[in-house]
Amino acid sequence: MKTFLHPGDYELASILNLAPHRKVSGFSVGEQRSPAVGGGIEFADYREYAPGDELRQIDWHVFLRFRKLMVKLAAEEKELTLVVLIDASASMGYGSPDKLTWAKRLACILAGAALHGGNRAAIAVMRPGFVEALGPERGKASMGELVRVAGSIKASGGVVAGERAAGSASATARQFASRYGRKCVSAILSDFMYPDWRATIAALGAGGSEILALQILAPDELRPDFLGETLLVDSEDGQETPLHIDAGAAERYRDRLEAFTSDVRAACIGAGITYSLAPTDGDPARLFRSELAGKSFVC
Repeated sequence: MKTFLHPGDYELASILNLAPHRKVSGFSVGEQRSPAVGGGIEFADYREYAPGDELRQIDWHVFLRFRKLMVKLAAEEKELTLVVLIDASASMGYGSPDKLTWAKRLACILAGAALHGGNRAAIAVMRPGFVEALGPERGKASMGELVRVAGSIKASGGVVAGERAAGSASATARQFASRYGRKCVSAILSDFMYPDWRATIAALGAGGSEILALQILAPDELRPDFLGETLLVDSEDGQETPLHIDAGAAERYRDRLEAFTSDVRAACIGAGITYSLAPTDGDPARLFRSELAGKSFVC
């Protein structure tokens, strides 16, 4: 199978770390130290004493200084689970390289970083409907397995209309939230080019996971350079639209696309989701180590 990973991607996956900012419940005790409160021995934080707390957990030095009973909280070393949700609707097949190939490359880097850190990684697909292509794996999975599973994902299927319709993007997001909730950190890789993208983002944000949203767009979607007569074919439903594109129409398109990406960003921020535009001609190292530095759970 022809790989979509570049040689430097393997090294990048080995040096990236997952450092969530929110508390996660995790699935089992492991190597990654997360903000989950548990029975470990490393100090994490304080909270006020409540009836039923063990007296040995009270910090008497704090009591003598502030006259307040405060309980020490310990950080438990808890294995994290990263779930990467890939949009595999037909529009993701657009571009050269196509958006889905770029999404799969980023997904494998993220999942590989999780595995390298001793954590679990899962790959799920929006196609329409929710499909778990690779369940949360740790020791059994490898970069080769990630590439094999991601490589089998194909762009197909049209948009399912209606926020409540089975198989719609927002219904898929609700399935994801129900399955994983606060048990993971997650990344969604999508162009968000479907009618219920707002409801999808809202459903993901309501699930409680710490989420990174990467909006995948092709360069000629962002900066179209063709003028004159053209025929646009909707990749979702096959509808053909003949157009005459002049300089004014091209400028209006760029303005509307900029407004669209700004709206997606604002919706993500409103839902507590970290957002970044990730064009297919970008560099994964710059994206994860520079553009997202200090903004997401990837570091």
